Amino acid sequence: MNIEAKTLLLRWKALDQEEGLRRAISTARLLWFIGLVLCMVVVAGIVYKLHPAAVAVAAAVMGWVVAERNALQTRVVHWPILKRYIDWKRVQEDLSNDRDEA
Repeated sequence: MNIEAKTLLLRWKALDQEEGLRRAISTARLLWFIGLVLCMVVVAGIVYKLHPAAVAVAAAVMGWVVAERNALQTRVVHWPILKRYIDWKRVQEDLSNDRDEA
């Protein structure tokens, strides 16, 4: 099994467990807070005329954090619908077969 498929199946398996879903929600909240702090850093950098490279790096990191938070939040919101259509038996078989091959 390729790494992308294995990563996706492991994400699904983690979200299917109550702890995994709770952890995804708390991680999304943490990323929101980090994004807010980075946004304030970028604004302060512009106001106080910090070096443009520093502002650009902070803005790039902020963009990445916001994108990750949005992706995680989307997964959490869509999860109740998506999990009804997943063939859990096949997911488990593929993950166990991949462990046997390794």
